[in-house]
Amino acid sequence: MGNQQSQIFRLINLGQEDEAIKHLQIQKNVNQISSNGISILRASLERGQSKLFKYCYVRNAVLMPALEKNRTILHRSIELGYYDFTWKLLRASKTFKFSVDDQDIYGQTALHIAVELQNSDIVALLLKYNARKDLKNTSGKSPYDLALETKGKGMEGILEQFNMEDYLAKPTHDDISPIRDQVSTQVSKETKVDLEKSAKIFLLEKTLEESQVPIIKGDELELMEIINKGSSCLVYKGKWRGSEVAIKQFSTEYSESDKKMKKFAKELQVLTQVRHPNLLLLMGICIDKPNLCLVTELVPNLTLFYAIHKNKEKKLTLGERFNIGIQLCKGIAYLHSNEPPIIHRDLKPENCLMDYNLNVKIADFGLARFSSSFIQTEESMTTICIGTTRFMAPELFDNSKSDTIGVEVDIWALGCLIIEIFSNKRPWHYISSSKANSIFFEIFNKKPIPIPENVVPEIAEIIKDCCKYNPKRRPSAQQVLERLEAAKSIYILN
Repeated sequence: MGNQQSQIFRLINLGQEDEAIKHLQIQKNVNQISSNGISILRASLERGQSKLFKYCYVRNAVLMPALEKNRTILHRSIELGYYDFTWKLLRASKTFKFSVDDQDIYGQTALHIAVELQNSDIVALLLKYNARKDLKNTSGKSPYDLALETKGKGMEGILEQFNMEDYLAKPTHDDISPIRDQVSTQVSKETKVDLEKSAKIFLLEKTLEESQVPIIKGDELELMEIINKGSSCLVYKGKWRGSEVAIKQFSTEYSESDKKMKKFAKELQVLTQVRHPNLLLLMGICIDKPNLCLVTELVPNLTLFYAIHKNKEKKLTLGERFNIGIQLCKGIAYLHSNEPPIIHRDLKPENCLMDYNLNVKIADFGLARFSSSFIQTEESMTTICIGTTRFMAPELFDNSKSDTIGVEVDIWALGCLIIEIFSNKRPWHYISSSKANSIFFEIFNKKPIPIPENVVPEIAEIIKDCCKYNPKRRPSAQQVLERLEAAKSIYILN
């Protein structure tokens, strides 16, 4: 018996998780204890071996030694810095019987711990699973409070996560007065709602007919785990007719609001016109579920932001950085060559997906518009100043220049992207995320965008040209592409 016990713990220590499970399937005893008084369940937790942990957990294995009072396995996983293990726990939180906001005897949630450890990847993961940033511990501090008062290089990424998107914002519902005015006051409230919803679905169906977008039936889609989240949507990994896809599920108000429906239709019109290896492919749309869904190809890796800043196992080589920049230029050049040109308006590393071979897919066309829409619609008078501050061109801060907004705003953002790709620093890197509004004052005073010293001269010149304050003096995406390829031939031997 002793040899059997030592064998299972030897396999665990060697990281041979699958072999350990096979061993247990033969022995049928998940409650073995090591000579140090550690159970298999606790050993697999400490080693971050998720398959073995789940195998033992569902068979009611004992956790020895036990965790501190009120502490959950989620707390411990984050404390150990296990991203994949944490993600798998969150996916199956009902199985493991915990809530993402469970507090220990000190009032600490999982998010508190992730912030204290300055682990921005796990912070982002917890936020995607709706962890609350306002819950206070026994010292009266919320995770957001801790992020604001803690110093350290890792904290900037965490503040980016807290401030980049308002994960906790509750969407407001627009008043649908035009349709309501047409309905008799004697009609029931339920009937009015049905009529309003029908009118909006009709608008969407008309858009789909004009754009020739494939319609996907709701019962053909299988939603799996959440892989991303925005202020108005959830993105799921899913399946459609046997293939893995990404499913962007919009919040309910998109089917209840004229304004939201029009925004959805605009994104759809843009997506239907893009077909390029470096742009995310739209596969179809589902409108027969309570929530509207866009179905796109699934890119099975993480973002450019992760590849630059967070991947501890693999740092990008100079050659890979050139290839990434070149791919971005190709995708942007394609958008700008459309007739009329398509302006993305929210280019940043977080919106650039990458597969395992570092192939780039520009995504998130929620703000993308045809260039003609700025002078033909009322939008140009109300929503010019949108996007992500670090990547926004000067003209986007000035409503008086709404009639001059063009593809050049993407070129400024491309210059900012090139800064981050080749330097590992964010544009305007000396301004913290909690004070991002200060970037406006630098731009107002026409301060040249700072170029880190570790950027090679040829790339620095490209950045300077992309980030000129006069939009007409910026190069085209095609010109930037050619200059990057020329610079690559200097620094990378074929």
